Amino acid sequence: MPVTQSQVLDQLKRIKGPDLEGNIVDLGLVSEILLRDDKVYFSITVHPDKAAELEPLRQAAEKVVKDIPGVQGVTAVLTAEAPRGGGASASRAPESSRVQQARAARGGGSPAPHAHAAPAAPARPAAQAPAARQMAGVPGIKHLIAVASGKGGVGKSTTAVNLALGFQAIGIKAGILDADIYGPSQPRLLGLAGRPQVVEGSNRLRPMEGFGLQVMSMGFMVDEGTPIIWRGPMVVSALTQMLREVEWHDLDVLVIDMPPGTGDVQLTMAQQVPLSGAVIVSTPQDLALIDARKGLNMFRKTDVPVLGIIENMSYFLCPSCGERSDIFGHGGAAQEAARLGIPFLGEIPLHMDIRTKSDEGRPIVASQPESPHAQIFRDIAARTWDELSGVHGKRLPQPALAVNPGADTLIVTFEGGARYELTAEMLRVMSPSAEVQGHSPEQRVTVGKKRNVKIKDLVPVGNYAVKIVFDDGHDTGLFTWSYLEQLGREKDKRWAQYLKELEAKRLDRG
Repeated sequence: MPVTQSQVLDQLKRIKGPDLEGNIVDLGLVSEILLRDDKVYFSITVHPDKAAELEPLRQAAEKVVKDIPGVQGVTAVLTAEAPRGGGASASRAPESSRVQQARAARGGGSPAPHAHAAPAAPARPAAQAPAARQMAGVPGIKHLIAVASGKGGVGKSTTAVNLALGFQAIGIKAGILDADIYGPSQPRLLGLAGRPQVVEGSNRLRPMEGFGLQVMSMGFMVDEGTPIIWRGPMVVSALTQMLREVEWHDLDVLVIDMPPGTGDVQLTMAQQVPLSGAVIVSTPQDLALIDARKGLNMFRKTDVPVLGIIENMSYFLCPSCGERSDIFGHGGAAQEAARLGIPFLGEIPLHMDIRTKSDEGRPIVASQPESPHAQIFRDIAARTWDELSGVHGKRLPQPALAVNPGADTLIVTFEGGARYELTAEMLRVMSPSAEVQGHSPEQRVTVGKKRNVKIKDLVPVGNYAVKIVFDDGHDTGLFTWSYLEQLGREKDKRWAQYLKELEAKRLDRG
């Protein structure tokens, strides 16, 4: 027999309410119960100041519902909805009439200590940065970048996953969080299925992995055809759990695929997540740019640095005749970036391969690393990383580059005296392209037989990278200054690992 709401409520009555003797059902704390395909979803309203300490209550509620025969999965979220209007009371969670009655019956009508209104805080000067930017970071992640759009349908999710893979392909450890609760796309884009595993001895989830990326999405918790019918506070609570209760491991950057639009969910995410920067995705036409402008202004008002704009579906090249067509116009995003004084990160064409590879769950940066489209995404990732480094005062100045007379060594000298000698063979086999870097160690292509490769040319790319052309024809690796510096610092360790991979895969240096 199918699970009923009455069964769920009966089980939840076993859970005591916070600071009270009553249960969470009779106190009116349970809402939004959703039953889909033998899975149960519900929220528990709590005071925002107590959300962290009430995590055991949420876990206990999930556990008792899981005990119902026939239940295949449970998702419970803690949520607190602030009342409309300003003042100190705006940050307080509303209490249901049942909670107020229970308090009165227990303490003669006096509210619990935490229900007293706090004195109004002094007004914040307009120029002062919001306190949200001072919030604690996320363990295991150095930087969080939001990829956003003012509206849906501009290819934001496809751009986000290829951007994350582009970061990885230029030597930056990356992951992706699918923050679009209502329409999660990343499981399909990365060809992933199944549920994340719980880390032993904790209540944290281990992220899924696709093409070497660490990945988390509501799509792993809910079947693809199941609608999520939640209000904004529930969505924000679920996103916070997916971000902070996941065992992210040693990431340089986590790309957050934001929901489209600029509503309550997007604004709350911008205010409550310690974002290092945001990237705006738009198509060239005026209508899309109007909405992109709204998204950009939202981040500016919440003191999140805007790293730049990407123009997606910028133009169409006919695969048969090679004729170019500007289907949605062209150059609108670049003009908007210039007008607003923010970087233009690049343009992505409208191309069949990008679409088909996305539908197949094999993003083009990973599946066709030698294609010009994969190169576009790697270039955009390098520009984005350079902008991020500049915003946070960590941009490396351009080093001096010299090739020795035998063309088998690149000498890299950084400002301040750090000097590294990197062999052509090492640079070739550790080229930051998806061919070599874009997958997990088991999936990654290990390049052998490059003992005698030479450096043919150095091609500058902006003020943040260089393309190295090798005499075997390989030239798709984009070496950022940070990647060259990392290779120099870790060359002994990386070389030993490479030799080990050669041996494990029965390859040789040639």
